[in-house]
Amino acid sequence: MGSTKSLRSWLRADPWRTLLILVAVCYGIVQLAAVTPKMGVGWDEVVYVSQVDPRVPAAEFIAPRARGITLIVAPVVLITSSTDALRIYLSLLSAVALYASFGTWLRVRSGPTVPLAALLFGSLWLSLFYGSAAMPNMWVAFGAVAAVGCFVRCTRPDSGRGPLIGLAVSVAAVALLRPPDSVWLVIPLAVALAMPGWRRIGAGAALIAGLVAGWADWIIEAFVRFGGPVARWQAAGAANETGLHFSLYEHARALNGPLLCRPPAHCGPVVLPWLLWWGAIPVLVLLGLYAARRRERLAECVLPALTGLSLAVPYIFLVGYAAPRFLLPTYALLVFPIAHSALWPLEGPRGRAVRRAGAALVAAGFLAQFTLQGLTLDKVVSPRLSKRQADVEVAGALAAFTVRRPCLVYGEHAVMIAYRMGCEAHTVLSWPQDSEVPASVLAAQGAGKTVVAVDKGRSVPAPFLWAWERRRLPEVRPGTWYAYVPR
Repeated sequence: MGSTKSLRSWLRADPWRTLLILVAVCYGIVQLAAVTPKMGVGWDEVVYVSQVDPRVPAAEFIAPRARGITLIVAPVVLITSSTDALRIYLSLLSAVALYASFGTWLRVRSGPTVPLAALLFGSLWLSLFYGSAAMPNMWVAFGAVAAVGCFVRCTRPDSGRGPLIGLAVSVAAVALLRPPDSVWLVIPLAVALAMPGWRRIGAGAALIAGLVAGWADWIIEAFVRFGGPVARWQAAGAANETGLHFSLYEHARALNGPLLCRPPAHCGPVVLPWLLWWGAIPVLVLLGLYAARRRERLAECVLPALTGLSLAVPYIFLVGYAAPRFLLPTYALLVFPIAHSALWPLEGPRGRAVRRAGAALVAAGFLAQFTLQGLTLDKVVSPRLSKRQADVEVAGALAAFTVRRPCLVYGEHAVMIAYRMGCEAHTVLSWPQDSEVPASVLAAQGAGKTVVAVDKGRSVPAPFLWAWERRRLPEVRPGTWYAYVPR
């Protein structure tokens, strides 16, 4: 009884933290209701998960990837291969991360800005879709929010050791998840340390310590597997098509749901409602900076805005393709000035009519936000439920054909199908058009492994398959799937 009373008194004493908890709980519930059920694993997820799944061969781990997300999923994957268990675990963990990362800002300044910013970010279809995904970008976003919040606290007098430790841990987490992103996170923070009133030796040391700790795993693996950091960096650049690019238009085309804008994936046109939504962001950010300046909070509003823009730079100017998840860390930081802009019409010495008009405008904005994000989330989730379920059905059908381990699955969706079967995989985005049997198939056959090729389509996709036995998989939907086995 006493503990219940103390909890109630704590909630009443800190209503904004209570509101943030409510936002995080709703974020987790919406994921569990709308995204998590029966959502199979995608290609990138299989790569990360298979590194620690003792029941399957590890998928190829190429140079650009880092081990951070593998460590996050390990506690569940080591115990069970259930995709449902993994989704539920990540949904709950992301809700906790939303609260923890945005909660650091309540120690910067208590008030409605922080829970409102968390609501804006958590309501994005991207945040809801990737919160339960074994992908690094969402977790980079959480780490970036926590890092900037801890940094602001570090630069204040008598901040103590807690913010320094939080800053170092947050930067290290981002570096462990996506090492290059940590550099773009640290750059504006390091520049801020050179500004009058922001100079703190401890904050600079925490940034360096975080980078060193987070990059250590990537550098060690570079020496072990890739011939050194320089060779790995070059291999990563080749895989990610890095160089001078301008992919803003591709990112605009990806706003409404394509998960990847990279050939051969078709991204579609720019959708007007999403273009308007995207165009409103810089306007609201500038309005938020103005509002923060009027309220003498400009410093704590400028830093997340600049850091968010910094994190967008490599994906707009240095990567030759687009994926909407790349900008998740940017959105996570820009919601702070946007939250300031949303609260500005409701505060200050204004007449009742002005306040009502401002409240109506803000309410309309939130209604439009929730509607657009919800419709897009449904558009993204619905087809992927059936497509990823097809991977499970293909795996079951192949098992019925007595495909046994050790084995290799070659062809369309091979990585996802093979993961379900405990096989090795070689996914093809474009089938070879010569009659030679691919080297990976020959190597598997030479090692005594069972080989099967899979494809969704009525025509034989490659000349070398004409000599193989063709079997239809009639129970698999959507599409018409065939399996090919050597005679």
